[in-house]
Amino acid sequence: MVTRIFLLKYLTLYVTILLLWATMPASAQGFDKGFAAYMIGDYATALTEWRRRAKLGSVTAQANLGNMYEVGAGVAQSNILAHQWYNLAASNGDATARESRGKLVDKMTSAEVSQAIATAKKCMISGYEDCG
Repeated sequence: MVTRIFLLKYLTLYVTILLLWATMPASAQGFDKGFAAYMIGDYATALTEWRRRAKLGSVTAQANLGNMYEVGAGVAQSNILAHQWYNLAASNGDATARESRGKLVDKMTSAEVSQAIATAKKCMISGYEDCG
């Protein structure tokens, strides 16, 4: 009897979690997929998912792309592209991206900063289609 009640509780919990996941907006599911992929080292999937979300205006995805470029996780390390993505996220209100961009500037030449700002503008003007 106890085992049956125990199994019933867990089955109910499992079904509830499954229903909640199924009703999550597709955008939230995509971000979770990107984060999960990043955590297991599947950087190609994380990059694809976060680029898709960044185009939709997700500041978190934009900041995460900045981090990927800053550390070279699955992409060629690029302070310019890192700055670009941090700049986009910061301009959309992400305070952490603003801090990361500020720290990154200390490692860059003024020419690199100018180039990063130009690429961020180009990215925004293109509707996040031409973002390097």
